[in-house]
Amino acid sequence: MSATRGWSTELEGLRGIASLWVLVGHISLLVHCHITLVSSPGIGVDLFILLSGYLMAKNYVERQHKEPWQSVSTIKKFWIRRFFRIAPLYYLLLIVALFYGPWFGEMRDTIAHFYSGTATETSRYTDQSLANILTHFSFLFGLLPAYGFNTVLPDWSIGLEMQFYLLFPFIMLVTMRFGYAVSLITIMALCCAGRYVFADYYEAFEMPSMIFIKLNMFLSGMLLAEAIRRKSLFYVALALLGPVASMVIGLEAIKLQIIMEALMIVGMAAILWQYKEDGLMAKLLIFPRKLLNNRLSTWLGDVSFSVYLLHLLIVIPAIALLLNHTDLEYKSDLMRFIVVCAVSIPVTYALAALLFKHVEKPGIQLGKKLLSPKLAQHASQ
Repeated sequence: MSATRGWSTELEGLRGIASLWVLVGHISLLVHCHITLVSSPGIGVDLFILLSGYLMAKNYVERQHKEPWQSVSTIKKFWIRRFFRIAPLYYLLLIVALFYGPWFGEMRDTIAHFYSGTATETSRYTDQSLANILTHFSFLFGLLPAYGFNTVLPDWSIGLEMQFYLLFPFIMLVTMRFGYAVSLITIMALCCAGRYVFADYYEAFEMPSMIFIKLNMFLSGMLLAEAIRRKSLFYVALALLGPVASMVIGLEAIKLQIIMEALMIVGMAAILWQYKEDGLMAKLLIFPRKLLNNRLSTWLGDVSFSVYLLHLLIVIPAIALLLNHTDLEYKSDLMRFIVVCAVSIPVTYALAALLFKHVEKPGIQLGKKLLSPKLAQHASQ
């Protein structure tokens, strides 16, 4: 455990891997270079979702002695923390995405001109309507099929995350009343049932931005947190019901993604499990733990949210400009991928580091200040 971070530092490495996966996955798709696993950025998003469910449940359980779940103030504190973790950077980049949306649409059309198989509805980049602006600033867009995937940002998953934060305290209250495993599995089953009861609504989403399409994977992360806390293989087995639910819900779920969801659950359980120091598993996991615990991996985790939210603002123009002004078009698929990675990745991470330092961290600190006892006492006077 990290004395400063309050959670297993391996999780930072996993977050770094998830953001890099999404970045290179989108590059491979946009330059029309298929690479098994790499070209499935949705799997990287699933890893983010698992980590989110895991961390929310772990932290909520560990804080319950000083922040009781049934307390209104606990729920308010949770929402304030999560809002200021997400919103400052999101709002900044959303303004950029909306203001320069038509230009990003032109860049996206350029890529589609060279590789028609990558074409998308560029109208989603250019929508500067009041409705699009308001639904995105209010985080309601993820619940509305017309707006759930309607900017250049990969923000469909940000809306999804905020929906999870909204529901999470109430999910924990349900677990307190009916039991952890029974409650989460029942909720997962209800999500599956909703797929057929509200079929038209589920199927209207181009991306799974509506919470009940992906809640099963958040719940798997929560079950995994309980598995690690209890050292219970039974809860690991329950967490594996998440990928089963993905098959039942079946929206854009490919076989590889389902397999990877299961492998990620098992892999996270193996890495985060507490073993005897001289045991066989502890020895076998020395290398992967060091790989996830080193300074580079920790830094990649620190900037992962900035990288995730920023990367398409860099990657799309980079590819379009390279296609227009170099001979990139005539290179092999793999060489196109390598060239764009070489150009885009350093720029993305450099800007992400600045955003992390000057936007993310100050935003988190602002949220903490709002929760400080002195400020709360002053506000009540």
